[in-house]
Amino acid sequence: MPYPRAHLYVMVVIAVTVLGFWPTYFSVLGQGPWQFHAHGIAAGLWILMVAAQGWTAQQRWFGVHGAIGKASLILFPFLIGGLAAIIDLTGKSYVAGGDPVRTQYGGAFLIGLVVAVCAYLFLFQAALRHRRKTWVHAGYMLATPLILWESPFSRVLNMVMPGLQIAGPQDFDRILPSILWADASALLFCLVVRWRVGARAQPFVVAAGFIAAQMVAMAFMGNLPPVLQMLTMIGRTPSVLVVAIGFGAGAVASAAGWRAGRRPARPRAGAALPA
Repeated sequence: MPYPRAHLYVMVVIAVTVLGFWPTYFSVLGQGPWQFHAHGIAAGLWILMVAAQGWTAQQRWFGVHGAIGKASLILFPFLIGGLAAIIDLTGKSYVAGGDPVRTQYGGAFLIGLVVAVCAYLFLFQAALRHRRKTWVHAGYMLATPLILWESPFSRVLNMVMPGLQIAGPQDFDRILPSILWADASALLFCLVVRWRVGARAQPFVVAAGFIAAQMVAMAFMGNLPPVLQMLTMIGRTPSVLVVAIGFGAGAVASAAGWRAGRRPARPRAGAALPA
């Protein structure tokens, strides 16, 4: 089976996620806004699902692997809905003006999240479409946790990396550089996998393209007037509508990918051939 140690790499993602979000989320679990919980639960289940998929494939438990794969069709809309909830929180905080981080970086966060949503929609639909091609399917699924790697890892960098540590509001200018460095590490990982595995790891090159696009967008487009206008519009839109749009997009991607990956219909025995 491809990527025999894939579940170990996903466990590293889980460990970094817990470490990165411990101060602001896990240690104050009952105090976060509902958007954090919506995103945290869905994204956490998704990462665990990817780890389980890698493990069950390696153990050749194909029945369990297939059952988890079908469950991912249901989970995916919640994953995208959770990302939409964070987009909603970013817009609401920017309009309210009470959050100095989102006031300063709201546009960059928005455009980074939009790229992440587009990446998830493409990667998961491609994984479903190619689910009968083992290497391609595995690559697209394993690439999904890398799309939001920058979020927890940048927080770890803010804790431990000299020059990127944040001790207070005076250091908020280090937030975006830490995100870009975290994205760069994910980009490097994708390219190393492609170099070591070869053409069968092409899905990681696709993921690298999305990560590079996220880096460029967040670095240079966050303060563009159209981005800030969109952020303001989201901040004034009912939360239920923002989340529903995300959930609907995830549901459409799940259904479309599943249909695209069906076996072609075989002609029935004895069926008349066209003249």
